[in-house]
Amino acid sequence: MSPSNQKQQPLYLQIASWLRARIVPGQAGPAGALDDDRLMPGDALPTENALAEQWKTTRTTVKRALEVLINEGLIYADRPRGHFVRSRQPMVYRPQAEFRKRPLSPQMDSFMTDMVREGRTPGQTITIEILPAPAAVQERMHLKAGELVAVRRRIRLLDGDPYLTNDSYYPLAIVQGSEIMNPADIARGANQVLSELGYHQVDAIDEFEWRMPTPDEAGRLSIPPGTPVAEHISTGYTADGQVPRVVVNCLPGDRIKMLFERRRPRLGNELTVSAASPDDLKTVVELWEHAASWLKERGIDQWQYPPRTERIQENIAAGQCYLVWDGEVPVATVTVDEHADTEFWTSEEAAEPAFYVHRMAVRRDASRQELGSAMLDWASKLAEESGKRWLRLDAWKSNESLQAYYRARGFEHLRTVELEHRGSGALFQRAAGVTRGVGPLLKMAAADAVPDCD
Repeated sequence: MSPSNQKQQPLYLQIASWLRARIVPGQAGPAGALDDDRLMPGDALPTENALAEQWKTTRTTVKRALEVLINEGLIYADRPRGHFVRSRQPMVYRPQAEFRKRPLSPQMDSFMTDMVREGRTPGQTITIEILPAPAAVQERMHLKAGELVAVRRRIRLLDGDPYLTNDSYYPLAIVQGSEIMNPADIARGANQVLSELGYHQVDAIDEFEWRMPTPDEAGRLSIPPGTPVAEHISTGYTADGQVPRVVVNCLPGDRIKMLFERRRPRLGNELTVSAASPDDLKTVVELWEHAASWLKERGIDQWQYPPRTERIQENIAAGQCYLVWDGEVPVATVTVDEHADTEFWTSEEAAEPAFYVHRMAVRRDASRQELGSAMLDWASKLAEESGKRWLRLDAWKSNESLQAYYRARGFEHLRTVELEHRGSGALFQRAAGVTRGVGPLLKMAAADAVPDCD
């Protein structure tokens, strides 16, 4: 069947689109590109003469169409046999895997090990050069002009085809005479050799730039015309800020799939609690509003009113409002005072020595790390140190998950006070000094003292 004519495109692009739809699974194409006509890796395309006859055109037009697919990396020419579908499985490139733990006695470097595990056949060529540091390396290593570096140039191969270049630069002064100067595989990795030489890397900066390849890169990797590359420059740092290694990787776009694995940063092992100052009012309000917004998204009516700024200011002035800091970042707030709400607590209960927890809010990106539990433990210890018997709070009546949260943390539900004009009213208490010992350690800032509740 002759393909349909598409007036909106030149004929050679119509032919290229028709062939592309047969090669690339799932891609919609013109009539005639049916699933049962798929061209699999290694399959031969119709001959130039056959395509010219099918499309009622010249071989010159067909050749232009085939050049488009060659430049896209979909096919290759093997004259005089013809044109064939390229068989190339993308390599998954994981920049963040460089510093992962390695076996104590590895048989191959990490690249070779990973590719064998994936069922591929890896290989590499390695050459060593000594040369003045290129400008990009000189800048990152803070070297003087003309200072020499050693470079291990590697072409990484998969299943016999070049997939990427990996050029690692080192100050010659620190690697001269080491294994790094030997053009052979280092099974335990060059990073380990640097550590043994006294240059253990603890940090790295990764830079990516997408561009067209240089003639040298295109030649080393047999990159088809029109194929972009990603340049990945990784600069490694020791604890004292030295740069013993700069790696320049060239990653062709037709054979590399880049994979980043991200993990939400966890809280530090030790956080600081400090009394909020008047300058912190905005921060406290924002933390409260952040929590209120999250509650609203979950369909919970708790805290769905404007922040009571005047009351927060009063608590700050009395030294009863606190912020929890992870380094220089405020991650939570809580107010601890002696205020027994007379609509909730009886006069007999109010007469008992107790601290009351109010407005405890945790940033959502710091949630699920038991920070709330740690804050309750901190408040419990504070109550005990202040001679109190109880740590108390009133929870939102309709927020059953919050009430379950407090029960799971050792709080006893005393009763629920039903008042139409109050959303809160589920009363809980726990003996002062009782802690669960989970979550990060909270340490009081040195300048802060027990809250003034007189």
